[in-house]
Amino acid sequence: MTDATSEGKRQCGARKREPPLAVIPFLVGVLHAYSKQSGGFVKIRSLLNKIQARPKTVRKERPIPRRFTQLSAEQTAEMAAAYLGGVPVAELAKTYGIHRGSVSKHLRRHGIAPRPVGLNEQQITEVVRLYEQGDSLATIGTRMVVTAHTVRSRLVERGVVMRSSYEHLL
Repeated sequence: MTDATSEGKRQCGARKREPPLAVIPFLVGVLHAYSKQSGGFVKIRSLLNKIQARPKTVRKERPIPRRFTQLSAEQTAEMAAAYLGGVPVAELAKTYGIHRGSVSKHLRRHGIAPRPVGLNEQQITEVVRLYEQGDSLATIGTRMVVTAHTVRSRLVERGVVMRSSYEHLL
């Protein structure tokens, strides 16, 4: 009886050894010399030469992630004053290098209520006047830089009777 590692059999878990990269061009050359179909091997050899000639890729170093920006008490007081002066939240965020949500949190800590989004009372009065003159919701919205839905909501809040979508054409 023969040994378990006899010809043609490998031990369990043993891997087939692959030739080192330096030997591959030699093997390709030998196959080229003794093959009738040399065209395919020439292509393989040229590809191997390209792979070996290729410069090694260098990993780009990633920048160190930015840590959060802490604002001093003076900076938050300046921010609050600027907001009360009419500066938009997005502009404050850009100025101080923080997120819009962080600006809002700082303002809340200072007891400052957020500005209402949409139309103020004077603008709503103008919207009612324009609508009663016959302008469409979309036209008013474009003029006031809000959506037609916002215009409609403010008109309904004021008790204005809405006309049908085609009534302004009559």
